[in-house]
Amino acid sequence: MAIIKAVKNSHSSIKHIINYVTKKEKTIEKKLCSGFNCNVYTAAKEMQLTKELYNKTAGRTYKHFIQSFAPDENITAVQAHEIAGEFVKNCPLFSDFEVIYCTHVDKEHIHTHIVINSVSFMDGHKFQMSKKDLEDMKKLSNTLCLKHGLSVCELGNKKSFNGKEREGVVSNDMNKYQFLKKAQEGKVKSFVQETAIAVFDSMRISSSKEDFIKCMKQKGYTVVWKDTHKYITFINQDGKKVRNSNLEKTYNMKVGKEQLLELFRRNSISKEKKHTVRHRRR
Repeated sequence: MAIIKAVKNSHSSIKHIINYVTKKEKTIEKKLCSGFNCNVYTAAKEMQLTKELYNKTAGRTYKHFIQSFAPDENITAVQAHEIAGEFVKNCPLFSDFEVIYCTHVDKEHIHTHIVINSVSFMDGHKFQMSKKDLEDMKKLSNTLCLKHGLSVCELGNKKSFNGKEREGVVSNDMNKYQFLKKAQEGKVKSFVQETAIAVFDSMRISSSKEDFIKCMKQKGYTVVWKDTHKYITFINQDGKKVRNSNLEKTYNMKVGKEQLLELFRRNSISKEKKHTVRHRRR
């Protein structure tokens, strides 16, 4: 189980926070520090140059999050770092910003610090987020934990391992709930869980409905997505069916038709922006 926490805003320098999260005594190994849209070893300079380029050196300098795993979670620091990397790369809020993430092992629970430049390297807009954005980040973290066979936060049980609010897998059917819990722990095989993972992997890289259907087909699924039908149905190779509404209720996934189309639109814009920036840098 992983908890996502937003750290209080700070006006201290980028260099200061980066020096803290990259300390050798906290990370132990170099491979536990990585960068997204920047080089972790030159991140402070790159982020500062972005601020200067858009003349936005004042005010809040960065945004800071921590992804923490329960002390009894069966996970290594390297695995936690890999999950943090997937989290950073798949969070829509981070796509246009320089980010570093460093996994610390100096406490009883493994945790990763995620630091985002407050200014976008794409167009200079400032980093903004809402309470809903934070909830979406928690859901993304839960989905990644599920993908890696880890436990997730449960709806209905308001306390997390560190006493804070949490949410996660939900089902109105107790037998189904217990089965899914066992599936998360790797004790049984669940085609619903496998479908959820396939949908998640496909939706995050697709730029259109057609891309998504093609990607799901490569994973062995038929997607029934018709304008005349309210729901999307996913059919695996054994003919077992799962509706998108089932995934929404069970795993808190945002897979309604309009939500998916909006995600594909954002993915397309993000890919185009990154292509343009890379071309300019050449």
